[in-house]
Amino acid sequence: MRNLIDITTGVCVIAFLYVIFRYIQTEYLSHTQFNDFIHAFYIPASVRVFSSLLFGYWAAAGIALGLFLDITYLHPENFIVSEIIVRMFQAAISLCLSLLIWAKLSSKVTCLYNPIIDFRKIDAFDILQICIIEAFINSVTAHIFYIWAPSVHLQFDLNYFAVMLFGDLTGSFLIFIIANIMFSLLKRTPFFPRKHYDDTMNNQL
Repeated sequence: MRNLIDITTGVCVIAFLYVIFRYIQTEYLSHTQFNDFIHAFYIPASVRVFSSLLFGYWAAAGIALGLFLDITYLHPENFIVSEIIVRMFQAAISLCLSLLIWAKLSSKVTCLYNPIIDFRKIDAFDILQICIIEAFINSVTAHIFYIWAPSVHLQFDLNYFAVMLFGDLTGSFLIFIIANIMFSLLKRTPFFPRKHYDDTMNNQL
């Protein structure tokens, strides 16, 4: 029962964060929009990446739920019911597939069915690797959806694909860099005493 509550809470938190990041993207980063569906800088991609690292495959449910709330209530899109369902499955499947591929390639992840990540050994290269994989898989599956969807019927364009790939990659990895810088600055403040940080690191070692 406790595990079910934790999973449900995690899914809801991911959905909430994904909705917030999509809201910020739509309301404040509209200048990065290449067309109605593609952005040259897409920060919600960071939620997909880091939620998958923290919650594993269950993160897919949170992303699908957040996407549903956004495209049906906050920023309604002219999708029919079947398109909404397929769009949610596309987002969930791309996350799961990305995590599975990264878990298979990385020596710092064990157990493919329930990825266990050794965060003490994760570095910027590992984050970049998962960002690249996620950006590629999501761009491929999203384009398949846009080509199939009757309401969109987007013709495949290599330029569109490249822009979406670039937007997902920069949106996810740049957020990681910003978060890392903010954490480094936080460690220098009284809110994060150096002694506490050293003791924590020594205990981990």
